[in-house]
Amino acid sequence: MVADDIAIRALGTAPPPEVRRWERRTRLTRWLLLVPATIVIILFLFYPLVFIVRLSFTEANSFLSPAGPVATLDNYKAMVGRYLPNLLITIQLAALAVLVNLIVGFPFAYILVRKIRYRNLVRGFMVFPMFGALYIAFGMRLALLPGGPLGTLLTALGIPATQLLYSLPSVVFAMSIFTFPFMVMNIGTSLSNVDPKLEEAAACLGARPWQTFTRVLLPLTRAGILAGSLIVFGWSIGTFAEPVFLGTLNEQRSLAWTLFRNGVMQGDYGLSSTMAVFLLVLAVLVSFVALRYSRGALLD
Repeated sequence: MVADDIAIRALGTAPPPEVRRWERRTRLTRWLLLVPATIVIILFLFYPLVFIVRLSFTEANSFLSPAGPVATLDNYKAMVGRYLPNLLITIQLAALAVLVNLIVGFPFAYILVRKIRYRNLVRGFMVFPMFGALYIAFGMRLALLPGGPLGTLLTALGIPATQLLYSLPSVVFAMSIFTFPFMVMNIGTSLSNVDPKLEEAAACLGARPWQTFTRVLLPLTRAGILAGSLIVFGWSIGTFAEPVFLGTLNEQRSLAWTLFRNGVMQGDYGLSSTMAVFLLVLAVLVSFVALRYSRGALLD
């Protein structure tokens, strides 16, 4: 039917009535199929975002008061003047987590795809860190505290376990464990689409391993690297368990934990919503930059 319609239009003649009715029914069916998904997106995605933005322009918890919300711009002034360092700390922690995941994740993904036969079993075990950042933070605390398995070993080596536990490397390491599966799975998917014969051809032409990596593997896996980095960064800026349980006072100033403390503990919904807006804008900017400079690699 579609081929006949194309042929009729190419000849410059009007399609018969049954063809026009079929086209109308097809268009109507497509729109009707989109209605449920559109309703879900509006109710559970766009409406909460609009609600948060609206709440960010209200004073403290006045949005829920019987007298009605009190409009103000003080939340944004406080965010720029007082809490901007918290945003910078959040970006720093997320960027370090991305860096660690890239350094460790690419070799791991390569070995997983090229060398391990039962890779699906390994992927299954990699799901466990996704159960929650809180479990990872508590696990590292129990392991590194005095009396724990690693704490005893570090004490025997003369390394202060408590000082190592509450530090920036500890926070970044825990965040990297939590987001490690995202990086490996995305890079591994890209590596699976790269023919191993390309590496063999590069070796036959005299390329060294680092040249094969930089000129063959790295360009062909760009989509997976960018996608993995984007996901890791997005999850890292939204987690607060590692900075709270493992970090120093500096890491505990991350914006996600500050948002939780102001909103849940202190009831300042206006200021916490403003912080959520800043995190949302940051996530949108990261997505735009990744799509812009990858030239659509994430859409491959």
